[in-house]
Amino acid sequence: MRHAVIRPDERPWEDVGGPGGGAGHRRQVMIDGTCGSVHMTLARAELEPGGEVRPHAHSYETSIYLSEGELDLAVSGSVHRLGVDDYALVPLGAVHALRSRAGARWIEVVAPQARLEPRDTFFAGEPVDWTRSARPDFASPLRGAVGHFAEAQLPPPSELQMEGYSGGDVTGIRLKMLIDKVFGAQHMNVFMVEFQPGGAGNSHDHPLEEAYVILSGRARAHLDGERYEVGPGDVVWTGVGGVHAFFPVGDAPVRWIEVQAPQPPAQHAFRFLQQWEHVEQVLEGARET
Repeated sequence: MRHAVIRPDERPWEDVGGPGGGAGHRRQVMIDGTCGSVHMTLARAELEPGGEVRPHAHSYETSIYLSEGELDLAVSGSVHRLGVDDYALVPLGAVHALRSRAGARWIEVVAPQARLEPRDTFFAGEPVDWTRSARPDFASPLRGAVGHFAEAQLPPPSELQMEGYSGGDVTGIRLKMLIDKVFGAQHMNVFMVEFQPGGAGNSHDHPLEEAYVILSGRARAHLDGERYEVGPGDVVWTGVGGVHAFFPVGDAPVRWIEVQAPQPPAQHAFRFLQQWEHVEQVLEGARET
């Protein structure tokens, strides 16, 4: 299987058990090995008011994008009070803890995937002084791996400008990188994408996996020859070599959070069908002459 479309209510919400599970800590896993992924796990997660997850570390990277409420994240010596549209990277091996006074919900990405055996989550005994919680100083380069997405950060619509891409097969796109190598990530990219009406991401594939969490608007997705219409709450996954294309539907832009794992190579991260059909024509013409 090289693609999947998961609707908002198709996966169950499950309590996070074990010694790290806090009050009301739940996850809705959308992308993992059950849909064919081998590089990432993507989930929606939440903490009920008063919920807390005690200090622990993982043998994988974790990213958080807050969609509702307020979440305290203790990591790397700081206690960040995150709000809606804030995001953070928890590096591999970093001891961290979570708390929410009034409740919170976020999108969570893990790469590489967690192991079943041997264990890869390790708990620490040091309590967190939650009274130190404060909003990050986003203007400071010393703030750590936390950021905030704002509408003004999206550039005007254009052809895609991205490392590893060349050509004119992605048009009418607005893109803002959130979590990548520059931000400190080693195993994933997370970014905001918006396609304007009339824009297009024509058929292509990658040497990596991608996931798309649809936030607003609607799009027609062509996945390995099958067609779907996707909208808010839907999650799309494409595997290595899975041919995919996206086209906005209607008069409103379509916006999503996109994830790549592993990170793309510096060159040839995209293979567009139209470009290679052109190569075929050129080579056939040369052979005939």
